[in-house]
Amino acid sequence: MKKHAIVIDSTVYLTEKQIKDNELTVVSLNVVEGDVSKREVDVDNDYIFNRQAQGASFTTSQPSPGEFLENYEELISKGYEKIFVVCLSKNISGTYQSANLAKSMLDDSDKVYIFDTMLAAFGTEMIAEQVIKMVNDGNTSEEIITRIDNIIKTSGQMFTVENLFSLVKGGRISGASAAIGTVLRIKPIIKIINGKLEVVHKERTYKKVHNYMVENILKDSEGLKKITFRITSHNSQESAEQLKQVITDKFPDMEIVFTNYLGPVFSIHVGKKGYGTSWFAE
Repeated sequence: MKKHAIVIDSTVYLTEKQIKDNELTVVSLNVVEGDVSKREVDVDNDYIFNRQAQGASFTTSQPSPGEFLENYEELISKGYEKIFVVCLSKNISGTYQSANLAKSMLDDSDKVYIFDTMLAAFGTEMIAEQVIKMVNDGNTSEEIITRIDNIIKTSGQMFTVENLFSLVKGGRISGASAAIGTVLRIKPIIKIINGKLEVVHKERTYKKVHNYMVENILKDSEGLKKITFRITSHNSQESAEQLKQVITDKFPDMEIVFTNYLGPVFSIHVGKKGYGTSWFAE
């Protein structure tokens, strides 16, 4: 039996195989339509998009502290020495706060360590993969915490979307900006800064979007030798492939891998199409 257990929230979009093979515990966020709430893990993107086409409007909500607490207690009862929790940035979702409140309710609260990832979706997926690798390699809890916290400090995440109006609902840009941007075919570049989603730049072409992203990564990773990249496509595979090629040209010796799919909570907030990259440097 492993000494360490891993808990992720449902927006850490790992595959079912990854979850099963690594014995991960998943605590689900919720998608809310009117007064009906469903767990994200019980619906898919097709369900969300089909209901939206019929006029439905969705919001999302974090798990309750009780859901985290129940899983912590079960894992501690099984004999795990440490529980590592990977979830959305605390500045994007209340999920981190729920996980932390549940920890405070435990007598053995020192057995739970919650990473403040400052990232989301394919960014937290990237962090979770590193935690999984270190746990499977038999690293101590101190080694895992030190390296992952250092990775988070050097990590970044940027993406763009094809439809600006989902960002309006999230309060990221104004309705007027979305209308003007759609007419002018402006592509917003969203970056996570201090754990918050920020529209940092806008371009007219995807080529310029890609160049801006790469220049930003070069600036953020200056002086660091090894950079690990993840590329995500949300129904935008061709554009994502182009971004991957631009990154490969600038960083030819670095690991660049496509992530898994993005799920319903992410789809509700960014729309049907988008793509981007996350990275960390060492």
